[in-house]
Amino acid sequence: MIYSSSPPLLDHYGALLRHSKTTTTTLQKTQECNNGHYNNGVVMEECQLPLIDLNGLKSHDMWEQAECVRAISKASSEWGFFQVVNHGISPELVKRMREHQMKLFEAPFEHKASSRLLNNSYKWGTPTATRPNQFSWSEAFHIPLTKISDESCYGEFSSLREVTEEFASAMSNLARLLAGILVENLGHHRQAWSNDVYKSVEHRVMASKIERFSVAYFLCPSYDSLIGSCREPSIYRDFTFREYRMQVQEDVKKTGRKVGLSRFLLHDQDQSMHTRVMQKRQL
Repeated sequence: MIYSSSPPLLDHYGALLRHSKTTTTTLQKTQECNNGHYNNGVVMEECQLPLIDLNGLKSHDMWEQAECVRAISKASSEWGFFQVVNHGISPELVKRMREHQMKLFEAPFEHKASSRLLNNSYKWGTPTATRPNQFSWSEAFHIPLTKISDESCYGEFSSLREVTEEFASAMSNLARLLAGILVENLGHHRQAWSNDVYKSVEHRVMASKIERFSVAYFLCPSYDSLIGSCREPSIYRDFTFREYRMQVQEDVKKTGRKVGLSRFLLHDQDQSMHTRVMQKRQL
């Protein structure tokens, strides 16, 4: 018997795809009623993300340091994402991490789904999806730092533990360096801290015929940390990171998307933002 390493995404989404083809007109009418306009497609624009040389942070020249900080701040307020070079993580380590990652994902799907690998964190697709734009064409493992050194998490992939520990340590050093200024990929709670000065963009990847591998490192506060704005008047109510995580999980289950932060907007600010959007649409 031949086992596939890929999750059965087409089987899982097939019924919804077939159903959507027969209800396109109905869906468009529903969108028109709900949003006041048709949503017939998405226009994609190719842009180049800001590229920041982190050597500037290590410079003895105060002007170069200030310019690097300014570039990070500008990219964070205008984009919410940026690329970095000279970050201190060796290409050899990145290559080893990628090689071990690919070996893990090449394992048969049934094994990944049932073997409790990496703290039983294997996830694929969007089980709660109800329409095509909620589909997630991906599979992933998510392991907390507290479990990275646990040998029992890795099963037959024992060699993955060493490189994961080394990679996580290197990423932690980089993230903590940037956290003193901003962060490399601004999370939603940091958008709240800055009162919307710094942006957090929705993570989206254009689907293609080429497989894409990524390793993400999330630097988060403790669950009991209170998140509030450093500016007044605040457009968000204060909330804990635990509240935020629970809200994200609830949103994903209900909608297939991480709505998250907008749930914490203060009511009057929420109304004024909605009014501005409606005015722009009418124009």
